Amino acid sequence: MATFQLRIITAGLLLNALLLPLPQALAASPCKGVDTTLTEQRKSDYAALIAAALDQDIMPSKVSVMDFMQSGTWAVVYAEVPVADPGYFFFDFSSGKAEFKDVWGGIAETSEAAEIAKWARDLGTNKTIASCFADTVAVAE
Repeated sequence: MATFQLRIITAGLLLNALLLPLPQALAASPCKGVDTTLTEQRKSDYAALIAAALDQDIMPSKVSVMDFMQSGTWAVVYAEVPVADPGYFFFDFSSGKAEFKDVWGGIAETSEAAEIAKWARDLGTNKTIASCFADTVAVAE
C-alpha cells in the first residue's frame, strides 16, 4: 500500500512539474509582430540591395540571403557575402526607398541582449525589430 501511495505522489509531482509554465513560455516572443517570411522575391531584392551597399564590386548572385525580419519601415537581413563574414544588414525604408544603415556580425551572449537592442535602437530602429534582432543574435551561453 505504501509503495502504491508513493507512486501516486511521485506521478502527481511529475504531472505538476509538467503543467507549471516556464517563465520563458509566459513572456511574449520578442519577434511577435515581426514579419520573418523570406520569399524568393525578398531574397532577390535584398541580395541586390546588399550588393549595392557594399564598397566592393559584388554581383547580387553572389549574395546569399538566409534570414529576414521586418517591422514598420525597418528590415534586417542576414546574408553571406564573398568579401566578409556573414552579417545582419539593416535597412530603413522611412524615406520610401531602402537606405542601408549598418551591418552587424557575429553572435553574442544572452546577457548582452539589452546592449545589442540598444545598439539597434541607436541606428533608429523601432523597439520591435531591435528586440527581435537582439533575441536572434544573443544566443550564446
